Amino acid sequence: MAIKGKGKTRPKQPARAPRREVVPVKPPFAQRTWVKATAAFIAGVFLVSMCWWVWENLDKDRNAQKAADARTQQQQTIQAWRTELQTDLADVAQVQGGSVPQVATTVQPALDALAKGDDPGVTAADMKTLAGQLEDATGKLAKFSVADAITDHDAFTKDQVEVMTAAHAEIVAALRSFAVAASLTRLALATPANQDDLVAAANQAMKNGQDLLTSGWTKYANASDEAGLPLAIPQGLPAQSGS
Repeated sequence: MAIKGKGKTRPKQPARAPRREVVPVKPPFAQRTWVKATAAFIAGVFLVSMCWWVWENLDKDRNAQKAADARTQQQQTIQAWRTELQTDLADVAQVQGGSVPQVATTVQPALDALAKGDDPGVTAADMKTLAGQLEDATGKLAKFSVADAITDHDAFTKDQVEVMTAAHAEIVAALRSFAVAASLTRLALATPANQDDLVAAANQAMKNGQDLLTSGWTKYANASDEAGLPLAIPQGLPAQSGS
């Protein structure tokens, strides 16, 4: 008796296809991490550079404006000083721009004439009048303060202020010395017995006055040049030099 189904074999199951592995999809180039990091770094450098450039230009603008304001203040101070000098010296001096003014021009010729025994060409009354004019000019000029004329002290360096105030003081002292010379000349004319000593003293006062005036006026001219308001030099006269 045969066994049912004996000898039959089960059909083999077909082999399964291999499982598909998940293949990562690369993001677009612009979205890759290293690309974004690099772009962020470059953008940061550019932003810093732009900020620095803006700051530098703003700083330059501020410095340029500060320099312009300082120059304006310097010129205003020099102009006020110049007006005062020209006004106060008008009656006693010949002011010719940058050249040292000629002050009390009748005194020295009179002294030279007296030393030679010649006619001085002036009288004691003339010298008294001149001495009074010089004293008035000295008083007016002494009341003007260069330091007070500087409304913004940041516009000037310490050295500039010192030079300007020294120049003004020297010019004032020069006028005072010229006034003394005129008074001594008046006495020499009025008292012939003491004429030699008085003439010598008057000559010394004139020399002191001229030295002070030359020094002070040179400083004043240099300060004017530095402020951009140079004094005009009369044609044919050399420019003054000095500290």
